Amino acid sequence: MSVFKGKNIAILGGSGTLGRALVGELAKVEDNIGKVVIYSRDEIKQLEMMDDFPEDDFPFLEFVLGDVRDAERLEEVLKGIDYVIHAAAIKHVVMAEKNPKECWKTNVKGTENVIEACKNNNVSKALFISTDKAYEPIGIYGKSKAEAERLFNDANARGTLFCIVRLGNIIGARGSVFEAFERQKRTGVLKVTHPEATRFCISQEAAAQFILKSMEFQEGGTMIPEMNSFNVLELAKKIAPECKIEIIGLRPGDKLHEEVEGTHSLNFFMERI
Repeated sequence: MSVFKGKNIAILGGSGTLGRALVGELAKVEDNIGKVVIYSRDEIKQLEMMDDFPEDDFPFLEFVLGDVRDAERLEEVLKGIDYVIHAAAIKHVVMAEKNPKECWKTNVKGTENVIEACKNNNVSKALFISTDKAYEPIGIYGKSKAEAERLFNDANARGTLFCIVRLGNIIGARGSVFEAFERQKRTGVLKVTHPEATRFCISQEAAAQFILKSMEFQEGGTMIPEMNSFNVLELAKKIAPECKIEIIGLRPGDKLHEEVEGTHSLNFFMERI
């Protein structure tokens, strides 16, 4: 992981599950990192993260409150930053469908702000964390992420290198189907959209490792890690076999089967790095 030696990194939306996993992986592999800025708008999650990653053990961490919607704040925070991982998003399908303008402001307009701030501050590389829902999207969340992907791809004309990592459900992440079922266990009923629905999944550790490895890849494009596809109904039965299953039907923005496709295959990506 020598690419990060002496370098400064900003993780936008960094107080979430993925940001935590990234910090954990960075601490394992690089002793001589510059600083890692955790930039997010959730002060409670930042305080919790400060407790979990104490300054004595993680002196390279810097916690900064801010929103990707705030272009001026981004310009200020990205001064002196070498690498940006853009993971800030409104990502829950139901909430995005109910609040489309807010979703678009964060996921699209916020991404425009990130791109401009990276270019203006001569950031070496920026990586956008996308979703399998961006491939042939049908809902607001997927469409907003697909538009953000296009913005990142189109930004590669000069200066900063922009690339994308597209992920499925991160196991244990807030808002994931795994977390939803764990939460619903308390009610005795797990809600499944369709008995044949499938989703892709990846562990927090594998996602973080893939993202950091992707930073070494010196071309644009979309990178997709190897992920398992699972049947949602079977997952529900495994997580809580004692619970009843309620089939609620596909919601607005839901697909029966998620799909993934990228400009570079996993094998090609792994061969190049």
